[in-house]
Formats: sequence, structure tokens, C-alpha cells
Amino acid sequence: MNKLKSKPLLFWFLSRLFFDDPDFSSSLMARYRRKWLLFREGMNRLCRWLGLPVAFSLTTVGLETNNTCNLRCQHCPVPGEMTRPKGIMSFSVFKNIIDSNPSLSRIYLTDWGEPLLHPEIIEMIAYAHSKGKHISLTTNGTLLDRLMGEKLIKAGLNLIKVSIDGGPQTYEKIRGFPYSKIKRNLHEFLRLREEMGSRIWVEVTMVVYDETIGEVETFLAEWKNKVDAVNFQPRFFTWPRAKRSACRDLWRLLVVLWDGRITPCCADYDGELVVGRVDDKNLQDIFNSPALRSLRRQHLKKAWSGLCARCSFYEADYHLSPKKINEIRKKISL
Repeated sequence: MNKLKSKPLLFWFLSRLFFDDPDFSSSLMARYRRKWLLFREGMNRLCRWLGLPVAFSLTTVGLETNNTCNLRCQHCPVPGEMTRPKGIMSFSVFKNIIDSNPSLSRIYLTDWGEPLLHPEIIEMIAYAHSKGKHISLTTNGTLLDRLMGEKLIKAGLNLIKVSIDGGPQTYEKIRGFPYSKIKRNLHEFLRLREEMGSRIWVEVTMVVYDETIGEVETFLAEWKNKVDAVNFQPRFFTWPRAKRSACRDLWRLLVVLWDGRITPCCADYDGELVVGRVDDKNLQDIFNSPALRSLRRQHLKKAWSGLCARCSFYEADYHLSPKKINEIRKKISL
């Protein structure tokens, strides 16, 4: 595992305070190596706690490099429910986003679709890296062969998350791809990281719903000592359950779709909540625009409508908090 050499007291304290999980400090450090960035994220959270319709500072943007994919996963809207056109983000649009928003610290090169399908994904990572950005992406791992791995590491990717749902039979049923190949790709990437002396942070994630809930402990046991972090994510729009609290992401990030339209929600697969375009104004202005303030007020008043009323991401019974994962981790270690 690629453990960060030190864990400053600040990260350990925040892990205990917010997540009751001291081991989560390593994941915090992987994402927020600069204390100033962590402070800005903390201030955003404070604004939400105080019930303010404004956020302190935009630190993270998700860039949908493309909304195309080579798989047809059961839980994903890309091959079915998504009605907007398929396409890829041009390098000129990507470059404009990076150049026009120098205060952005974290770039997440994933929304809907498989980012490794983009023909210029390596050039995108290298350019963002040259501008001092922390770059992350999530991949289904099917294209993560040795050559791709070398390119990603050399380009300066900081964090990679590989989606693997459950064990062999469940995974192949959900994703329609040989489990043995995805497992081999990830193990090869981990060996490559060691060979190249890279500090890239490697995580695996599983979508938790009816098909996979019974394999949480097995999945954690399989990967917990091989990668740097194991994550569990609930499925979007699955449970007909009333929301109970304002969505935290409205005070955290923006997402730019492949065609340059901006939405405040990573679950907005059809662009229902578009609040602007990248050529309108800089992202920081849009982050606290009247449209975003209005949406935050709706959430604070629990007056959800449209997409937000249908979303159960943070309310789902299958949402496994770091605290719950820590309990499972301790159980497995006994």
C-alpha cells in the first residue's frame, strides 16, 4: 500500500471528529495535502451547518471528459435512461476551464462515462498537472493495461479509483466483463506503481444495492490490504424515501458536462439542473450565483423538487458511512 509517510494531527483530529475513523486520515491527506485547501472545504461545510445559502470557496470541479462507456452496467443511466447526446469534451474547453479558474485546486476527471475512452485523457492530466492541480478520476478499469498505467502515472495523476462491484459472479452479472481481467489489471497497476516509485493513491469502490449488499464484508476483506482505500457508494434514485437534510454537495463542487454546461450535481445525468456554461463567467462566480443560492435555500427549507426530490444518495439505507466501514473493518480483523 502507498501509505503517506506522516499523518499530521489536523487530519487525524478531523477524521475522528467528522467520521469517527482515525484510519480515514490517510484518505483525507490523499485529497487535501495542502492545509489551506482542507480549511476551505471545512468552511464550506460550516456554511451549510449554519444554514447559509452561500459557500465559502469552490475548490473542486468535476469535468465530464465524455459520457460514453464500453460497459452497460445495471445501475448506470448511461446506456439506458440518459437522453442527452453523447460526446467528448474538447481539449480547448478543458484548457479554458483550467486557465480561467486558477483558484481551483482539485480536478476530478469523471462524471458519467469512462474517462479512459477519451483520446486526449493523458494530455488533459498532464496539462492540469503542469498547472499545479490535484487530479483524480474514476475508471471501470477495463482499459487499465500496463501501457495505460504508465501513461497515467507519468502524466501526473494523483488519485485513481477503480469501480468493482462485489465478487466474481455478481460483478460479471452487473458489469458484463470478466472479473479475472479487472482483478489482473488492478494488481498489475499496483505492481507498476511500486516499480515506478509513484505515490499515486489507489482506491476501489463498490456500488451498494440489492445485488451487492451481501458482499460488503467479502469485498472489504478482498481489497483492504491491497489498495489504499475501499469505498462503498449507494445507488442513485433507488429508494422512495423522503430526504432529511440539505445535500452537502451543493456547498462543495460544480460539474462541467462534456459540452460545457455546468450543473451543481454529479447525479444530474441528463442536465436538468444546468446553471450556466463555462464561457459565461468563471466557475467561482457561478458557485455563488443567484441560481445556486436559490437551490441551496430550497434544500435548507426541505422544499425539494425535480431531480433533488428523486435523489436518495445521502438518505439511502445502503449508504455506508466511514464509521460503519470502520466497524466492518474491525470485525474482519478479529
